[in-house]
Amino acid sequence: MRERYCRVCGGWHALDNWPLNCMPVQNPAQSDLPAPHFVSDSIDIQSMHDGRHYTSKAKLRSAYRAAGVVEIGNEKPQPIERPKTDRNEIRKELRRVHAEYNA
Repeated sequence: MRERYCRVCGGWHALDNWPLNCMPVQNPAQSDLPAPHFVSDSIDIQSMHDGRHYTSKAKLRSAYRAAGVVEIGNEKPQPIERPKTDRNEIRKELRRVHAEYNA
């Protein structure tokens, strides 16, 4: 029989016969289903460019673009390009080192 420590009452209970009064309280307003990630457009910020207050990220960015300002800090990182491995060059170098070592 497998038992586990109960954080609610501090005792040990069998896993297949867990007491109902030790079950975690379920909030009916909360779901066990995952929710999508939501990014809001609302913001309360004062522009560093013109000093006006903005409540929308889109309006702030359009004001930046209209003034020719480049917004930095939110760029996506560029993927690292790895050079393609030239196996023939590796073989040639291994043969050269091997021949030099044996000579």
